[in-house]
Amino acid sequence: MMLEDAGLSVRYPEIHEAAFNKDGKSTVHRRFFAINSRRVSIEQNPQMKFMMIFALLDFYVDAAYPDLEGKSYHQKYKHFSASSDFEVILRQLFRVAKVIRNALVHNHSAFSIIDGHVNVNYTHNKTDFSVQMTTEALTDFYTSVVMYLKGDMGKGNYFLGIVRWIYWNFSAGIKDFSDEFGRTLDQPSANIKIKPYVRQLVLHPQHEVSGGLIRIIIPAPQLQAWESMDFYIEHNGEGYLVPLEALDKTISISEHDLVRNWKNEGSFPPVPMP
Repeated sequence: MMLEDAGLSVRYPEIHEAAFNKDGKSTVHRRFFAINSRRVSIEQNPQMKFMMIFALLDFYVDAAYPDLEGKSYHQKYKHFSASSDFEVILRQLFRVAKVIRNALVHNHSAFSIIDGHVNVNYTHNKTDFSVQMTTEALTDFYTSVVMYLKGDMGKGNYFLGIVRWIYWNFSAGIKDFSDEFGRTLDQPSANIKIKPYVRQLVLHPQHEVSGGLIRIIIPAPQLQAWESMDFYIEHNGEGYLVPLEALDKTISISEHDLVRNWKNEGSFPPVPMP
């Protein structure tokens, strides 16, 4: 795949298919990876990589919002819909990308990577444009964009929970930002954020339905700080992928919430379809 061959540093969640032992501990059976490429470091021709990812992002925006096709990047951002978290995050990724792209095209010397930080600083039409972020934030940027481009998690709440967390990391890694629209990036809602690092996937866990609640019957999970869990269950002939972050302290969820918010979408994580 072109994105992999470019050597982009991208961090998809690492998925471990797991089952519970009698002692309550989980045992990993299989591991799944999506793009997780580090074959070329970002210091090696980062400009070319960024221009490639921006071209793909711009194409994605034009395909998703045909009314914006042919408009300037300024006009695209200005008229970009932001009625959902899906759009808010995509719009801000495009906004940051626009600033970096214009520096690379019109003022190449305004872009540098020094001491683990990406620096962009230039002035155009009496407006200051700047982006200062860590290279970790750049990886989060690439990861978010690739997730949108691939669409392999669908567009539902599982994807949104993952991308909210990554965008939060990305935003935290930006030390300074400025463009013609201001100095502050928009933020999505405070809805569920799903840990995007290592996730244990439990297929068809034992569960019970009672009083409108679905309770997954497992021992209390023993997880590291960077880990979490997903539970794939079938209910009334449909498949649902429920993150631990969406469950209450009794590892339960309302049947209404399950059906409304957690229908399995996409091909990642790889789970069997009903």
